[in-house]
Amino acid sequence: MICKLDVSKAGGQQSYIERFHKLHALDAEPCVTLTNIYKEIPITHSAKISMVRGSYLELVTSELQLSAISQCKEVYIRSPHFDRPILGQLDSIDIRRNTVRLSNFSDAEADEDKRKSVRVRFKRPISIVMHSAANKISGVIHDISLGGCCVSTLVGKEMGGSDDVRVDLKLIDHTTGQIRCMEISSLLFRVHGETPPFRCALSFKHTPQSEQFLAVFINQRQREILKELRETL
Repeated sequence: MICKLDVSKAGGQQSYIERFHKLHALDAEPCVTLTNIYKEIPITHSAKISMVRGSYLELVTSELQLSAISQCKEVYIRSPHFDRPILGQLDSIDIRRNTVRLSNFSDAEADEDKRKSVRVRFKRPISIVMHSAANKISGVIHDISLGGCCVSTLVGKEMGGSDDVRVDLKLIDHTTGQIRCMEISSLLFRVHGETPPFRCALSFKHTPQSEQFLAVFINQRQREILKELRETL
């Protein structure tokens, strides 16, 4: 997740355009990197400034990055010359020239830089069961990583008082089409919300078997998402 900051604090749109002009005017090829988060996967590629005109910035980048920008309607611009990422809103894309035109800029803070492992979003939410002490609690997850997941549940207080949670996870192995099950020991480190639905943040405590089980699924799902993204343009 990347949090947008107040544009007015950066001095308005003209300050961004001036920064892009200075970057474009450098003798050496400026290092610009574009990032999108598509279904929880960071899509990142280098880019070259082709034009700065009026209130617009035009960049040349890869087809995969253009696909991600097209889906997200925005992109995060990074450079060693910037203190933090700059968010640009999509104006237009020219597939023939591999260019994207951006406008309406703002500063941003990139929370995904803090991630320790790849996270993937499911095609549809998945139901799971958590075991906390003597309680059996149903919930739903929308995405997952090797590090853990966040469970939406109608039950909150029953999760309190027990940091150790066992999660029954059922995932489809797309190479065989079969459902595979695994119980993963987890640490409950945060419960969000005062009223349902609550969001329970879990950190997995893997065995070699559970880590391999989840790593295979995440790798499969990551390939699916990238294939889907390539097919959007």
